[in-house]
Amino acid sequence: MPSPRPPALKLLHRLDRSSPGFQDQLCDVFYGEEYQRLVPNLQDDDSVWLVEYLNEVRLQIVLPYSPFKPF
Repeated sequence: MPSPRPPALKLLHRLDRSSPGFQDQLCDVFYGEEYQRLVPNLQDDDSVWLVEYLNEVRLQIVLPYSPFKPF
């Protein structure tokens, strides 16, 4: 996947996915002013990059118990 052009997307691209703090860093970018201004104005290539990135880093939700077994 080629590197994105907008600075807010470059922040995402530089995050270390193996870091234990990755989720927090990802949220920090998403709630940042730069990202909030960028999203409504994304161009085709950048929006495709963002969707592909999010697909690659999507987080699995681990439930502390099975929803199919009683407590």
